[in-house]
Amino acid sequence: MIFTLEAQTRKTQRKSDLTQLRAQGIIPAVLYGPNVETKSISINQAEFMRCYKKSFTELAFYEIHMDGQKYHTILKDKLIHPVRRDFLHLDFQVIPTEVEMEFELPINFIGEAAGLKEGGFVDIVQRTVKVVCQATNLPENITVDLSPLKVGDSVRIKDLIQGKWVYKDDEEEALVVVHAKVEEVEEEGEEGEEAESAGEAAEQTEE
Repeated sequence: MIFTLEAQTRKTQRKSDLTQLRAQGIIPAVLYGPNVETKSISINQAEFMRCYKKSFTELAFYEIHMDGQKYHTILKDKLIHPVRRDFLHLDFQVIPTEVEMEFELPINFIGEAAGLKEGGFVDIVQRTVKVVCQATNLPENITVDLSPLKVGDSVRIKDLIQGKWVYKDDEEEALVVVHAKVEEVEEEGEEGEEAESAGEAAEQTEE
C-alpha cells in the first residue's frame, strides 16, 4: 500500500518552535536514507492520520513530495504522547528500490480454526514476520488461513508463501498453534491430587 504525503522543509531550532508547529496541526519529522541528506520536514497531521489509519494490516509505503522531488519511504519510527496519544515526531526512511533491506510485515490471519469445535483454542504467537528483499519484490500481503487447523496443529515460518524474498526468522518458528483447553488438563490434575490425598488419609486411618 502506497500513500502520498506533501511535506515542507522545517527550520525549527527551539523546542518552542516544535510546540507551535504541533499546535497548528503539523507533525515535525525527519527524512533520511542511503545517499540522501538528512532533512528536517513537517507533515500535515490530518493528512498523515488519514493514511496511517488505513495501514494497520499491511506494510505501508509513503511517497513524500517535497521541493519538486519524490521520496519513496517507510515510517521507520514514531514518537507518541504518553497521555494524549497524538504523534509528536515521525522518522521516514528512504527506500532505494535496488537495495535489499529488512522489512517487518504484519500477518493477516483469516478463518476460524477447526480445532475450536474440538474444544481447543487458538494461540497466535507472532503477528509479524521479517523478510529481506528489494522493495519492489515485497509480497502484497502475508495471509494465514486458520480454518484447516485442528488441536495440535500449527503454522510455522516454513509454511508461509514463498517468493523473491527471504524470511529472517527461523523456519521452524511457530506463528500460531491450536492447543487443547488448559482447564481440562487442570481438572484432571486436581482429580488426581484429590484421589492421592484420599489414599494417604485412608492409610493413616488404618495405621
